[in-house]
Amino acid sequence: MRSDARWWDGPWPWLAYLITYGIPWLWMPPGPQRLLLSAVPLGIFLIVYFRSFHLTGKALAGSIAVMVAIGVALVPVGGGWSVLAVYPAMQAARLRPRRTALWSILLTIAVFLIAGILSRQPPTWWLPSLILPALIGGAALSREAFYDRTRALLATQEEVRRLAGIAERERMARDVHDVIGRTLTLVALKADLVERLAVRDGEAASKEARSIGEQARAGFAEIRAALDGHAGGSLASEIAASVVALEAASIRANVSGDRTAIPPDAGAILAMTLREAVTNVIRHADADRCAIDLAHQAGRLTLTATDNGAGTAIVEGNGLTGMRQRLAAAGGKLVIRSDAGTTLAASVPA
Repeated sequence: MRSDARWWDGPWPWLAYLITYGIPWLWMPPGPQRLLLSAVPLGIFLIVYFRSFHLTGKALAGSIAVMVAIGVALVPVGGGWSVLAVYPAMQAARLRPRRTALWSILLTIAVFLIAGILSRQPPTWWLPSLILPALIGGAALSREAFYDRTRALLATQEEVRRLAGIAERERMARDVHDVIGRTLTLVALKADLVERLAVRDGEAASKEARSIGEQARAGFAEIRAALDGHAGGSLASEIAASVVALEAASIRANVSGDRTAIPPDAGAILAMTLREAVTNVIRHADADRCAIDLAHQAGRLTLTATDNGAGTAIVEGNGLTGMRQRLAAAGGKLVIRSDAGTTLAASVPA
């Protein structure tokens, strides 16, 4: 029996049909010998019936066959033997595949029908009872189909929850990676600048030191936003922050295109892409110029970042993987070319 089965799915409620077994004896009272010949097989029948609720597959099919055999063996005793067809027909509905269950129910009814015909007993004694296994077997078959669909739905929901959890962890990892990468890179650049300015320009060094604190606090706020699922600001603000970061690394930035014409959703995705691209330029490109261009054509929005470095600005890893995943989720694509410098072009539907 299933672990999630309720009491009405168990063996007890169906025992009410056994009352009809003794109805023929109201007109033909049995003697002690006939009662004994009925009691012993019925006891075995009930043991097999109760046990069948804990069986599946071939073991269940075997118990159904035993119940059918006992029911047919009780034909000469003269009780309401045909009602016993209810129990193997009901249990046959649990067989898999469903086609096997249907044929088992029909075979059970057919065996009892043939036994009644061969018994030469009045059909009014046994034929009406064979309506019950057809109705109950069909109802049990529908019930099992409903349970199968319910279990499949619950399994699907659980899989959706599991995949959603994985996707959320991957999103957090991507967002936190991008925030920390850019923030720590900028902090390191500013710290180097403070060290150079400390000897000859104390006021400028103090200003840069305050800037380090501001960047660290801003990075902390961005990490919290990433963990809350709100990472990715406007593209305009990200371009401004990228220019500051490039200039801090002594890289001249040139921005072209209308940054205000980008829709917010597309802008947030391109902003996260730009953040990672600029971080890679600062850390790996060995460049002194970086051009950022925005274009809106053919129904697509394209962000292009081009540096004049050694062609090593793009390093395969979590950052590049995060870029591709974000863009793919938005129906976009990423194209990277490395020759005399590196060009990264990210596009999303307008």
